Amino acid sequence: MENDNQFHTIEEIVDRLSLLDFYCIKSGTTADLVILGGSGILMQLAINKDEVFRPTQDIDVNILSTNDAEGIYRQLKEANIDVVGGVMEVPPLEDFKETDSLYELDMDFSNIRVFVPTLELLACCKIFSKRQKDLDDLESTSLLEQCDKDSLLEMVDEYRANLLNEHDPDLNLHLLDNILAEKGI
Repeated sequence: MENDNQFHTIEEIVDRLSLLDFYCIKSGTTADLVILGGSGILMQLAINKDEVFRPTQDIDVNILSTNDAEGIYRQLKEANIDVVGGVMEVPPLEDFKETDSLYELDMDFSNIRVFVPTLELLACCKIFSKRQKDLDDLESTSLLEQCDKDSLLEMVDEYRANLLNEHDPDLNLHLLDNILAEKGI
């Protein structure tokens, strides 16, 4: 399946997840997934803050659990949903499994359960990234303004202590204080 469009709304993301659920039903695969990246932020901001986030080109997920690892990878590929597991140094995957860090989407899926992390956890993914696109999101969207500042900074300090190379000059982390100051946060 070719994905040559962008996702602008929750409905468009849910439609793609419904397609994944259909494939999983056909194959007997069950899975718990967590949505990350721009699609996770788009969903969190729309659901909990009534805010709009930029369109996203893809849906990124991590697999929390499944009854068939090979099957879920096939179904995700068929639905054109990307798995990002193992790409990030911090936050660690186990933080995406903590129930107080996740919001379960209340959808009528049969074979998948879908979770979205807190905005603070999603923001940390961008803060500890080296990608310009993530830096642009920190600077030009309302993501940081919508986070609980104390929770966010506590998480940043915790993750900073776990970095292999905290002094890597390419980390967006090193620009965080300036971005917060510019935004008046």
